[in-house]
Amino acid sequence: MRRLAVRVTAALALVSAVAVAPQAASASGTAPPFSWSACTEPLLIGFDCATYEVPLDHDRPRGATTTIALSRRPAGDPAHRIGTIFVNPGGPGGAGRNMVRAAARIASPEVLARFDLVGFDPRGIGGSDPIQCFATDAEAEALFARMTGVPITREQIAGTLAANRDYTAACADNIGPLLGHMSTLNVAKDLDLLRQGAGDDRLTYIGYSYGTLIGATYANLFPTRVRAVILDGNVDPDQRTNHRLANKFERAGGFEIALDGFLSECDKAGAACALSGGARAKFDRLRDRLREGPVEIPGLGTITLDDLTGFTGQILYNVASFPDAAQQIQEVYDLVFGDPDALRAAGVELPSAPPARGWLSDDAYSYTSTDASFAVNCVDAPLPRNPALYPGFAAAFEKAHPTFGRAEAFSEVGCATWPKITEAYDGPWNRRTAKTVLVVNPTYDPATRLDFAVRMTRQLGNARLLTLDGFGHTSNYSACVTSWYTRYLLDGDLPPKGTRCAQDRVPFPVV
Repeated sequence: MRRLAVRVTAALALVSAVAVAPQAASASGTAPPFSWSACTEPLLIGFDCATYEVPLDHDRPRGATTTIALSRRPAGDPAHRIGTIFVNPGGPGGAGRNMVRAAARIASPEVLARFDLVGFDPRGIGGSDPIQCFATDAEAEALFARMTGVPITREQIAGTLAANRDYTAACADNIGPLLGHMSTLNVAKDLDLLRQGAGDDRLTYIGYSYGTLIGATYANLFPTRVRAVILDGNVDPDQRTNHRLANKFERAGGFEIALDGFLSECDKAGAACALSGGARAKFDRLRDRLREGPVEIPGLGTITLDDLTGFTGQILYNVASFPDAAQQIQEVYDLVFGDPDALRAAGVELPSAPPARGWLSDDAYSYTSTDASFAVNCVDAPLPRNPALYPGFAAAFEKAHPTFGRAEAFSEVGCATWPKITEAYDGPWNRRTAKTVLVVNPTYDPATRLDFAVRMTRQLGNARLLTLDGFGHTSNYSACVTSWYTRYLLDGDLPPKGTRCAQDRVPFPVV
């Protein structure tokens, strides 16, 4: 589904991902401090920016380097500053510098007064010597256009497998030396150098989604250096790194659980949800019709199974999107199974034709973030190396998880032909950290299901789980969760075992 969100960005020339810099931060010596200056990028005006050199290969700390780009929101009360909170938005492939713009959604005013908030683009991503599989976005667009997110027919499957082989070949040819050093193992080691660059004795960190794997890896590489680590929207670290195919299967199941919750809440809401009155039956009927082939809507364009799958997966990330999403699905249902002219005559507002890659926002990802996602996942989480096996996986996934199984099975088929790289961390996960790690997860998180958070808590050597009874990817809309964030970050206070928080926003508010 990630590919459905790819957009065309401004064409970029290929840049070298490495440089030789004797002053680079090194785990074998004292890391130099950051050198902050006012940001000049339009989206970061008003914040501080810096770049930091880290070893390309941490086993060769005096060799070639790569650059990490950072941004900072300084502590509001510098006289009582405690330290730095590093924050990562997930992905992999997510750039973190813009996280400073979302400070109010990350931490309370009390926390922001006492900490610098620092976002960083992990190696190979965003402003940090971004890797690229193609010289221009036009080339990437042409390649991705050959792929189907939910391939059904023999032609779609064959075309998708062939395009993925060509994609991985382009990545192998064009990325350069950084290709072999994109694993989460390296990101965690980079993070420890960033901690030193900030002048902190121990790490304070908030990681979301894939960022929880960064945090878990750090906690096991540097357990004595943990001050406060929050993992929100969790992966199962052992399953993700050692049993990735099973992990993909369960990830599809997480989306199905969240979809079931969305449809169930819709029917409970009655008139507050446009899709109510057999929401599950209507959704399944629409999905099964689109599985048979695209539907042409006069004046609106073509609606495909890719469109519905991508749109549905995306809306499950944010409970605030539920009412509008239910309205759109109902309107599309009426268009597919009803009379468009009659609907127009009745004054029904018809949705705009979906963009070519589905209903996901065009700015959700860039092509380079997709490249980085594969570069990390294919090394961290080995999948079967034979592409011919994936149609069978997809059929089994779809039988168990009819909406998202097939898409999930094919979403990383490129890893089957990715260059073989062995530099990764796959455990142990149970080293006891100096301070307890706080694990947070919603019950209906689509991408990182609650089961993953339970396992994360059990696998880590010193962790406590805080459960949010609610929807969306990572915790949101909960004063209770925010309060525990604050107490933990400031004073190390932990919620009692078994603590559950409520979500303050209902899925379908009565208007």
